[in-house]
Amino acid sequence: MSDDSQFVRAPNITIPLTRSQVIEYSKCADPINGYRYFMENYFFIQHPTKGQIKYKPFSFQVKLIENYHNRRFSISMLSRQTGKTTSAAGYLLWFAMFNPDQTILIAAHQYSGAQEIMQRIRYAYEMCPMWLKAGVESYNQGNINFDNKSRIVARATTEKTGRGMSISLLYCLDGDTTRVRIRNKQTLVEEDVTLTELYKKLYDPKNLIG
Repeated sequence: MSDDSQFVRAPNITIPLTRSQVIEYSKCADPINGYRYFMENYFFIQHPTKGQIKYKPFSFQVKLIENYHNRRFSISMLSRQTGKTTSAAGYLLWFAMFNPDQTILIAAHQYSGAQEIMQRIRYAYEMCPMWLKAGVESYNQGNINFDNKSRIVARATTEKTGRGMSISLLYCLDGDTTRVRIRNKQTLVEEDVTLTELYKKLYDPKNLIG
């Protein structure tokens, strides 16, 4: 964490805020629209040719993030290079910094996939102004623990991933490899399916899943 100390806010340190900063912080912390205000004003990303730029979402990205925020369960079947990973990184960072006592698990079939999102979260956090950042208790490639007792954890998917964790928000990659258990409302039969298979079932009116 020492190499990142100039970009990371120390835990439990009070920073005096100006009136305008208080207003900006309140807008970011708003539980209804704060995520969007934060991402459109303080979320910076690394563009492959332009370098550091402020996040400017396309209309489908706006709908994607709104879906994350307003729905408990969400499956997104999107092609590559559509900005879904970047959009998710911004939302997960906002969720952790402005919602105390939350555990966010990023799970991917390969650990490198989870690390990719964590790297974007770390970059976005480091680009935030110091007065807006949540204090950090631990900061590495696999975990970020904030002083508001929220944390972001990156793991590869195994049978034991997430076991023993009180997960508030789960973000899974790899729809063809991530498996979940579902139950048919009519027959009460349970089965293990991939997220891709679940997506197809949800669009089949004959399958009522609970």
